[in-house]
Amino acid sequence: ATPVGGFPVPQLGQSTWRNISLILKEKWPQKEGAKAWVRTYRAKHESNAQGTVAKLKDAITKIVGDSDAETLVVSTPTAEVELIERLPPPWHYLISGIPPEAIQRLLHLQVCSSADITCFFVPFEQPLPTYAFTLENFSFPDSDSTNHEIAMIVKNTIRSNPDVMQYIHDNIPLPDAEAALRTVASVRVSSLSLALSKSVKETVWNVYFDCPPALTLKQYFVWTNLMRSLFYVSEDYGYGTARQDAQFVCMGCKSFDHPTGLCPFPKIHGWFGPSASDKDNYNVTLDNRTMTSHGRGAFNGNMSRGGRGLPRG
Repeated sequence: ATPVGGFPVPQLGQSTWRNISLILKEKWPQKEGAKAWVRTYRAKHESNAQGTVAKLKDAITKIVGDSDAETLVVSTPTAEVELIERLPPPWHYLISGIPPEAIQRLLHLQVCSSADITCFFVPFEQPLPTYAFTLENFSFPDSDSTNHEIAMIVKNTIRSNPDVMQYIHDNIPLPDAEAALRTVASVRVSSLSLALSKSVKETVWNVYFDCPPALTLKQYFVWTNLMRSLFYVSEDYGYGTARQDAQFVCMGCKSFDHPTGLCPFPKIHGWFGPSASDKDNYNVTLDNRTMTSHGRGAFNGNMSRGGRGLPRG
């Protein structure tokens, strides 16, 4: 069954086009009709993706129906270069050849998990993540009230920094006098509990913009980097700074707001996808306040549609 509140929405921290060959970057946008991306759980580049494509086509056909899937094409990405990474990209297959209504059905669903394959559907025009950065070094206790207090600190700090505010107005495609204010007002904070050892835990706080500005993905990362350099000061609990260690990257859902061991998907009851390995789970614990931005999903063998997601935390 779909979990209460719906599935979490992965916070993809890189372009869906990353490491796709130049010829496909030229050809795929020219395909006629509606298009969308699909990415498997724990995706990695496969030089021979025959089995994966067959499973994806079967899953998509079950969701949209035989008639709409009659001309379905699932295009396989080829790599621009060989990357020495764990589970290297390209990760995204291109869905085309089906009616716009069928594409919308997949995007409405967002997540599909069956005994054969688990995957995520992503709009062809990649949406911005809502995650911006992670704060550490505060001495706050870990609680919902702390999350709200840190959110206020973040809002006040950003509002008092003209460079951060002006960047939005300098780069949005259409003039909007309220754009920066609306973005800052949408700040939400959620905590993560990281185990440094068996007896020592550290709390860090993820900062999200539930109403991100109308920037390109590249501009969004430039803008969030401006905020990573600021100090977020509390009267009683020290000051927070943006986490400067290696960025979180989940090997499962590819989000960059949590490490693999904190991926919420394998912890969902009845999840068909792969579980996090013992190595991935070492040194991390899950705080349920991280499962905040949710969506619909198909979950189990009959690809049933899930309910509307509800914001929490």
